[in-house]
Amino acid sequence: MKSRVRLSGYCVAVTCIITGVLAGLLVFTCDNKPAFYSIIATLALIYITSAIYAPLSIKVDAGRVTVRSLLKSHSIPLDQVRSVELFQPTMGATRLLGSGGFLGYWGLYREGDIGRYKAWYGRASDCFLLRMRDGGQYVLGCDFGSETADCIRRQLRH
Repeated sequence: MKSRVRLSGYCVAVTCIITGVLAGLLVFTCDNKPAFYSIIATLALIYITSAIYAPLSIKVDAGRVTVRSLLKSHSIPLDQVRSVELFQPTMGATRLLGSGGFLGYWGLYREGDIGRYKAWYGRASDCFLLRMRDGGQYVLGCDFGSETADCIRRQLRH
């Protein structure tokens, strides 16, 4: 099963605003080479990091869940998953490292009731939580989050 990660309106707005501000700064600093090049470097860093981590789709196949980004696929082995449940991250989650809306939510977060987790999702309403045997946790989200969680549960029973 493969499902696309759809961004929330907030994520689209944050992505557009940040990109617009940085593009505007490029225009205003074109006469100041050090500032211009530092903004280009910032843009490159932001977009390369996003291309590696920002989720595009989630795929469940025999033995693994794969989160696909533009430049990298992140694989989670199903034999290491202890449980899967529907989960909706709250606005109270603390981002430790990663994105809080730019091209989605991805990175390392902490939430009061579940602790630390790695996240890859675009809308909080589409999420599910994978609890791993080693204590790690992943919050993933895609268009058919509930159906994807059910697909993973069926594979865990076998």
